[in-house]
Order: sequence, then C-alpha cells, then structure tokens
Amino acid sequence: MHKTRFVIQIRMVILTAVGWLSLCSLVAADQPELSDKFREPPASARPRTWMHAMSGNMSKAGLTKDLEAMADAGIGGIILFNVTHTIPKGNVIFHSDRHTELTCHAARECERLGLSFGMHNCDGWTSSGGPWVTPEISMKQVVHRMRVVKGGARVEFDLPQPTARHDFYRDIAVLAYPALASELADARVTRLVTSSDPQFDVALATDGRIDRRSKLDASPQRPGWVQFDFGRPHAIRSVFMNMEKAIAPKGDTWLETSDDGEDFRKIGELKLQRQGKREHGFDDVFPAGITARFFRVITEIPFEISEIELSATHRIGKPLARTSLYRLEDHRLPDIGASEPGMVIDPSAIIDLSEEMDDAGKLTTTLPPGDWTIMRFGYTVTGAVNSPASDEGRGLEVDKMNRAALDVHYDSYVGKVIRACKDIAPGALQYMEIDSYEVGGQNWTRGYEDQFQQAHGYELIPFLPLYAGRFVDSAETSDDVCWDIRRFNSKLMTDNYFGHFTERCHQDGLISYIEPYSFNAAFNELDAARHADIPMGEFWMHQRFQTETAVSGGRIYGKKVISSESFAANSDLNWKGHPGLMKLTGDRAWTLGINEFMFHRFAHQANTHVTPGMTMAIWGSHIDRTQTWWSNMGKAWLQYIARGSYLLRQGNPVSDLLVFVGDGASSSTVTRSSFKPAIPAAVNFDCISTHALVHRVKAKEGKSLLPDGTMYQMLVLHNTDTLSLSSLKKIADLSEQGVVVVGKRPQRMGGHAVNISAREEFARLCSEVWQRETTYEDYDWSRIYREQNLRFDLVIGERTDITYIHRRTTDADIYFFFNPDSSQRTFDCQFNVRGRIPEQWDPATGQIRKLGQFSQAQETTRVPVTLDPEGSAFIVFRESTEGVDPVVSMTGDIAPMCNVRLTREHRPELVASKNGMLSVEMRSGRRVNLVVKNIDEPIVVDGPWQVSFEQHYGYDATLVFPSLLDWKDHLSNEVKHYSGTATYQTSFSIEPEMIAPDHSLELDLGRVEVSAGVRVNGKEYGVLWKSPYRVDISDAIMPGENQLTVEVTNLWINRLVGDAKLPDTSGYDVRQPLMPDWYSNNQKPPDSQRLTFTTYPHVKASDSLVPSGLIGPVRLFTKKTNALD
Repeated sequence: MHKTRFVIQIRMVILTAVGWLSLCSLVAADQPELSDKFREPPASARPRTWMHAMSGNMSKAGLTKDLEAMADAGIGGIILFNVTHTIPKGNVIFHSDRHTELTCHAARECERLGLSFGMHNCDGWTSSGGPWVTPEISMKQVVHRMRVVKGGARVEFDLPQPTARHDFYRDIAVLAYPALASELADARVTRLVTSSDPQFDVALATDGRIDRRSKLDASPQRPGWVQFDFGRPHAIRSVFMNMEKAIAPKGDTWLETSDDGEDFRKIGELKLQRQGKREHGFDDVFPAGITARFFRVITEIPFEISEIELSATHRIGKPLARTSLYRLEDHRLPDIGASEPGMVIDPSAIIDLSEEMDDAGKLTTTLPPGDWTIMRFGYTVTGAVNSPASDEGRGLEVDKMNRAALDVHYDSYVGKVIRACKDIAPGALQYMEIDSYEVGGQNWTRGYEDQFQQAHGYELIPFLPLYAGRFVDSAETSDDVCWDIRRFNSKLMTDNYFGHFTERCHQDGLISYIEPYSFNAAFNELDAARHADIPMGEFWMHQRFQTETAVSGGRIYGKKVISSESFAANSDLNWKGHPGLMKLTGDRAWTLGINEFMFHRFAHQANTHVTPGMTMAIWGSHIDRTQTWWSNMGKAWLQYIARGSYLLRQGNPVSDLLVFVGDGASSSTVTRSSFKPAIPAAVNFDCISTHALVHRVKAKEGKSLLPDGTMYQMLVLHNTDTLSLSSLKKIADLSEQGVVVVGKRPQRMGGHAVNISAREEFARLCSEVWQRETTYEDYDWSRIYREQNLRFDLVIGERTDITYIHRRTTDADIYFFFNPDSSQRTFDCQFNVRGRIPEQWDPATGQIRKLGQFSQAQETTRVPVTLDPEGSAFIVFRESTEGVDPVVSMTGDIAPMCNVRLTREHRPELVASKNGMLSVEMRSGRRVNLVVKNIDEPIVVDGPWQVSFEQHYGYDATLVFPSLLDWKDHLSNEVKHYSGTATYQTSFSIEPEMIAPDHSLELDLGRVEVSAGVRVNGKEYGVLWKSPYRVDISDAIMPGENQLTVEVTNLWINRLVGDAKLPDTSGYDVRQPLMPDWYSNNQKPPDSQRLTFTTYPHVKASDSLVPSGLIGPVRLFTKKTNALD
C-alpha cells in the first residue's frame, strides 16, 4: 500500500511540474499520526541502497536473492550501478541483450517485492558517457597555438594546428596583435630542455600540444626534474604544466633556479590542481619575474607530462580556472594581477585573420610593419571518459553544454533500459541518477561564441587571448570578461546537463537523483541542485561529509527528500563495519540535513553459494546480505533509520541564517568558519544561490520567506565584493522591507557590458542598504542577535562541537542531536520554544517519553537531556504546558542518577537508580523532599553459560562457558575463528520482593561484540545493536528462576583470518582478468577447508583477531519510580 502511494505522488510531481518531490506533507499530520508513523514508519521513509554489479558478474538467482533480502530487512529500493574496478570480469557484457535482460529482471523483482528501482545513467560511477558518444558530441575545451612573425610585407606560412584529441579539432578564430615584449623575449631565447629521467621525451613535452604524454619517473626518495637552460639569464613570469597522475601518489612539486647549473635555490611550491579524473596541472605566475639561466621543475610524484612551459609573459592569475577549464571557487581565485603596460593586448589593435587561413591551416595575409603575435584558437575534446567502466561501456563523456548531445546519450542507454523495463515494472521503475562528477571541466561547445554574444551583448572573439592567459585591454576588463565567461559556462552546464537530464526523466515519468557537486568542474553547485528532484550528498566513515550542497540546494528549492551516498568507506573499514559503528556517523548526517540514506554500498552477489562473496574491491561499507549481522542487527538499524528519516521530513527546516554565496562562478556552500567570528553552533544556516535569491525569496514581517514557508531571521552575504545589479536590487528590496542584512558592502559591479546608469544605480543602492540600522558589516553574532531581539535556536550547555537539526510543523517543533562522547552525558539544553512539553523520542525503540523536568523563560525552554554514550534522541515539543507542574531543579547526592517523566495525565514521577536523599523543586514553587530506598544492588549473572554454535557458520557444537570470555581468547581454534551467531543460555534467580509496581528491572549485557538478541522466559526483546546493550525486562520477570537466552553475532574478520591460513583451492586471484568459471556459472566453489570466499584480500593470515561474543559483565539493575504529586 505504501509503495502505491509513493508512486502516485511521484507521478503527481511530474504531471504538475511542481519542481520538488512531494513525499511528505508540507504541514505535518495531526499529532497521533505523527507518533504512530514514527513507531511504524511508512515504506517511503526506508533507506535505499546503491547496488553494484561488479565487472559483469551478474545472475538472475543472485539478483532475486539480493532483492528479497533487502525487502525482508527493510531497505526501500535500489539504484543499480555497473562498475568495472579491480574485480575480474564476469560473463555479462555491458549493454548487451543479456545485460538488459538481467537489468529488467532486477526491475521486475523490485516490482514484486515492493521496492523502488532506478539506475545510474552510464557504465561506471562518473559521469555520463559511453561508446555511443562521438567526439562531435563530447566535452570540449579551447586550445591554441601561437607564432611570432614580422609584418610589413605579405606573408604566407602554415599555422601549427592546436591539439586535436581523438582526431577532433575545429577552428574558432585566428587573431593577430602587436607582439608583447615578453613574447619576443621568449621567441628569441634558445632553450635546452633536459630531464632526470633518460626515458622522458622532452621534445614531446614542449611541443605545444596536450594530446600526448611522456612519463617522468619520480618518488619522494628520488625526485624527478625537468630543467630549462636558457643559455643566459632569462626572466620568467609564468610556469605551466599539464599532466596525468593517479589519484593516490602524494608528494610535493616545486620550482628551483640556478645561475651555474650546480647550486640550485628553491623558489616556491607549485600547487597541483585536479582538472579531470586523472588530469592535473598548474599555471602559476610570478609577476615580478624570476631571473636565472637554469630553471628546474622538481617533483616527488611520477607524472605523465603532456606539456610544460616557462614563459616571460605575465599571465592572468590562474587562467585555466578563470576560463572554467577546472574548478577553483570564485572566492578562492587569486587576484587577476596588476597588468604591466607591456603585458596587455590593446583590443583595438587586434586583427581577425580567420578568413585568411585556408582549411589546411595556411595563412596568407599582409600585416602592418612590426612584430606580430598570431594566435590560432580552436577547440578539441577534453578526452574525459566515463569511469570506472568496462571496455564495452567506456566512451567519451557527453558534452555538458549541449542538450542535443545529452539526448543522444540518454536515448542510447537510459532510454533503452526504460523502454525494456517500463511495462514489466511500472510501479518499481521510478528514477535515474547522475553520480559524483569527476570528469573535469569544459569551456566550449559548438556555437558557443554566438550564444555568449546573445547572452551578454558583446563579442567574445576579441577576448580569446584570455584563454591563453593574456591580459586584454586591462586587468579590470580581463577580470570582468572572465567573470562573464565563468557564470555563462556554469549556466550552460547546469541547465543543459543536470537540468535537461531531469527533463528527460520527467518525460519518461521518472524523477532524478543528482549529486550536484564536483571536485574539478567549474559550475555553481546550488544551481545544479536546483535541477535535481532528489539532490544527493555524500559522507564517509571517519572522513569527510559533503552534504552541504544537497541540503541547502534541496531546502531553497523546496525539496522534501534530501538523500546522501551514505557510509562510504575505503579498505581501512572493510569487514570491520557494523551498524553500531556506523550509527554515530549517520546521526551526524541527520543533523546536517540528510533525511534519506542511500547506502554505499550493497554488492550484487552473482554467485549464491559463497559468503561473504563479492565486494567493491577497496570501496564502501559492506552493507550486504552476506554480512553475519544482516538479518538481526541490520534489521534493527534499518528500522532506526526509517523512524528518524520519517521525522526529518516533517514540516520545514528551521535555520536562522540564509547565506547568499554570491554571483560569481564557480560557487558552492560555505562553512561556519567562512566567517570571522564563526557562525555559532547554536544556530543553523542554509546557503542560497543567485537564482533562488532573486526568484524565490520574499520578505514577510522582516524575515526572508521561501515559497514552502521556510523562514529565515537574517540574510548573510558571502563573496559579494563583486555583485550583479539584479542581486543587489533583490538585497535592497528585502532590506527595505526590514530584513536584517549581514555582510560587507559590495565594491564593484560584475560583468563587462555595464553602462554608466547601471553603475550609478548600483552605487545608490549600496549606499541605501549599508546606511540602514538593520544592516551589519561585521559578524558579531551575539550583538546582532541581542540588538534584533532574537534568540539562539538551541544552546547545548557550553558545547560548541555538537550539531543539531530543527524542523517545525504547524503543531510541533522537532529537534534532533547526538552525544559525540564515549560516556553518558546530561546536556543543559535551551530550546527556542515556549509553552510546550518536551518529549524524548527514541528511534531505536520507537518509545516516546514526556520529560518532567524543564523550565521556561524569555520565550525559551530549558531541559536537561541525558544521552547514552554516542546516544541520540529527538526532542519534540507538541502539547501545551498549561496545567503542568514540572520539576525545575533537583539537588542531592543521587540527583545525577534520577530523571523525571510525565504520566499520561501529566503528573510528574521520578525514576531513581540509586538509594539516597533528594530535594525537588516544582515550577509552582512547591518543594518535595524524598528518601529513595529499597533499590537493590545490581545482580551479576555470571553463568555458567551454555553456548551453541551453528553448523551454518562452520562449527556445530555446544560448549559450556564457566564464565564469559572473548571468543578470540578461547583455547579452541574453532571458537577463535568463528564468525556468525552463537546462542548463550543461562538462568538467574529473582527474589519476590524485587518485583513491585514501582520497581523496574533492566538487563545490561555489558560489552557485546557486536549484536545481541535477547529473550527472557520466552519473551522476545528484539536485537540490541548499539552500546549500551541494555533493555527493560520487567514484564517478563517472575519470582524464582528465570531463563535468559542471548543470541550473539560477531563479524567476519576472525573467520577470514583463520581461512587465510588454509590452502586456497578456489582458483581465484584478484589480479587475474577473468572470474573462475564456477563463480560465473553460479556453481559451488571447489572443495576446500575454507568456509569463506571473498573477492578482495582485505584480511591476511597475520592480521589480529577482533573481539567477539558476549563479554559482559551481565547484570540486572533495579530502578524505582516515585510519584511527585
């Protein structure tokens, strides 16, 4: 039933062209429905997963088994990836009829099982390419060659053609201008280029082309170098290098000079910029010039160099980034530089010779007397390919600025699969995806110059020398034109790639998932997020979070579901991962605004006879059905995720600050520390783009309001020194209506074609806005809040390291935060809510508890919130406090061991875990003095324990443990290396007086590695999957003897270590090109002493074993409830 509702809502979004995914109501359901759906969340709230079919290893049986396991555990759907990376190839060829048949089988099974289904849009994980993409419709970049000639007579010569990757090149223009003095110096000097590596081809690396490469051997122990000997002192002002390298090698690269070729001095570091998947480079400038005879570029990294150039010409600062060939965010761009008169091209002196060059590249013309520089500009392909893909699925990346090109790509693969699957899986087939963008920049497309002129009102051709790093007219003019170029390129890419991809999805009745950010492409990320139906971030275990763009982009465009590639990991985690370990990372992602987890990753198990089986080589947390914990703690964790995700989609987010990231490109989001002082931890913020600011924000009661009702207390400006007139007009309009504006006054109006009246209006609006009392130029947040009579949203004691999230419905405020510490903490929390009872909602159990200790003042509510080690909770405010007399303070030696809750009748009652004296003050002023007694000391359940191991995991035996111990410390190798589930049984006695209406009994298992299913006297208490492993068993306890059963599951590590010591008869080697036939044919592996088979050697025989089993101590704790009325 939930699945059907989900599909109907999807179709509504597309048919009504709303622009966001309406998976949950803008106004929350009534209060009973909110709590009911929290306890039993709808299917739409379930996490989803990437499902990786590795290297053509696929089978129908495996797909069915995988998908059935997902549905049973509580996963809501999949995005199917085809990735060829490290793992030997199977027998399914990408894009073959067999591959399409298997893909359709997966979709059909999702339909049967109530799962949603979608795919990544090409082979590999980045980005959109394939063999159907020809050079004509692939990504393009501007290239050039130059020549200095004498004028004054008719000349006829061949102009060298710029780089032609994949045999593709098209001319743009041929320009001539009076040669700069520095260009003459470069042309007239002789240079001898040598290298530390005798195999390095210096001629290839200095031929002016970037389509061929030569490897320079280097390492930190033996750095490599390329040396330029100019024969005499020569002034160098810029250094350029283009190369490829693997992502992994690290090291430094620097420039040295010498006068004699013997004694070298270091000038400075050369910082590599990532331009593509493997392509890197630097384009550093030294404006004052460095004079020497010898220059060395030295590196510790093995490079494949395509071009290296040292020039006397002062280039504009970071010319490749300034013209969008690689990503350097606008606010991080260095100053363009102060152009010296002799280093600037006079645009009025430029002569367009394009018509005077024939198709063969021969130029025939007459130039005025003097020295002239002739530049031939054209475009070629960037050479980017989709990756990591199979041989059959790999091809050029599609042109990101051309809709027609994307249509070819979409129809060649995505469209084919949709046509094949639509009728057999009409409910399951719901979305397509663009994953992380890692294929580099693009700064040209067919017809670009005409599109640019139409958009900006001036010709780009005279400014083509900017692409060669030259100043044209002046530094200011050059900067303005580059500003226009970067913004235009970003718009072309976000509209024609991300935007058109979503349009095509909608035409097919689907929605889009998009990761709208890039490591190396120059576009405005929030504009990309605008085009995603469901924007996605990513976060890694114990590493980085890259969620800000998806969250802010989703919020400012009213998208209720914000997804994330979740729990990504590398080989450091491998089989050590489990839900209890992942919880803290997931909790943090929730506080950052993510409300759907898309697991990274689930590996498709094509062979159903082996465990743990297929991996994604070194990548991803192993969230697979073959995990030991999949069917126990896995299910419990997935329910936890669904409960939390459901709540985090209700109402609207509450963020005080709306941060405008500026008009420049490339742009992304900001962090708290982007401002000095930093944005306080007690408030949240969202970032907004130019488009959303101008078209979606309006003022209401002095606040910034979005169409979905999300409201912000103030508008904060970032990177607005240069600003467009349209953005300033919007800021001025909001300011005039009382919106608080925080940020520096803009210094200049952006863009080249700007008239005088526009500049005058710009200056006038700046004066008006920055003279108002509601405008602040500094970031003194405490003063601003105080003067504007505003309150921080959530103050958590003195802690500034804790993140939180707040959502608001028409009748509830929902907060979530977590305890990052490894010890229990009670946090003194001050919420920006008044007049409502705080409730603590536990997504692990579904329990809701009304808190009975809180106080109210100055429109806020102060609540002590106790959280377990690395624990978390939702604090929800719903019901009125009218008639409620809560505790406002407690004193006494046992106060830290007590908490107060409200009964259904709103009567406060105190729960104590220790005997002692306590004084309680109520809000009414009434004081209650208590003597808590009759709480027994903890009962230790010390065995003996009957422990039964399972044949399914290779050890069919029942042993008696006199006391608890770690399996890895057992004398038996079978126990040491056991991985799976073992059942512990024992009994304990309870005295009759311990059972009373005002007493409760909690079972604490102590240390568990890693999960425990608890049963007392036959009553199930579910799976305990995180610390503390504690559960209230009061309703199962009886006087006398009680039976305790604990099913404990550990990790695969110990069995894998044990198996690594045994002979390998599988015939498998990760280094071999093909999978063994038995695996590809879904047969059992050859007979072996080993119990496991896995496709990547994460574990070695010499690795240490990990703690396993029920380690304890196991104890029973008594708590006593005391009425306070």
